[in-house]
Amino acid sequence: MEKTCGCKSKFNAVFMKNLEWYMHKVYGDFKRELFNKLGKDVLEIGAGTGSNLPYYKPWTNLTAVEPSKDMLNFFLKKAHNYPLNIYIREGYAENLPFEDETFDSVVSTLVLCSVKSPYKVLNEIKRVLKPGGTFIFIEHVKSPKDDFVAKTQDILHKSWKWLFEGCDLKRETGKLISSIFPKSKIKLVKFNSPFIPVNYHIIGYAEKD
Repeated sequence: MEKTCGCKSKFNAVFMKNLEWYMHKVYGDFKRELFNKLGKDVLEIGAGTGSNLPYYKPWTNLTAVEPSKDMLNFFLKKAHNYPLNIYIREGYAENLPFEDETFDSVVSTLVLCSVKSPYKVLNEIKRVLKPGGTFIFIEHVKSPKDDFVAKTQDILHKSWKWLFEGCDLKRETGKLISSIFPKSKIKLVKFNSPFIPVNYHIIGYAEKD
């Protein structure tokens, strides 16, 4: 995520915390299916306010990386409510502080839209995954059509990116994932939500060769 002023960081942390109920409603079924594919030792990049915590298997060894102290404050307040072995690292996904082939699985939900270099992040994910490891993801993406969503993305692109700490409405993240993880299964889903610029998502998983 891009470095921004503290006021925007606090705004986004509170915004995401208050939106968790909606995210559970929209993504819950997809997450339950995807999180069943996770191994014992898991890395979550951009862990945010902890909205994924309810979906992990009990006693998972979860390492959470998050650059925002404001997000981490919310994460830590709820982390003790779940039977997980949690390790926190404050930092950026472009430069993960872990050795090669450390984790069974990596999780990214609504993160690759806002990192400075999704290419570098995905290569870091691949590096820290064990052979045969699983990468699961839910990410909003650029509209594949010349439709109302695409027009809205064009209009709001710059202001949205400024307000939401680098969040890019027009990234074609699915193509990038496929190029780095040839063994990937990606589903394009359109949600009819009031958040029109982020109605298109990719949902899926990939395996490291």
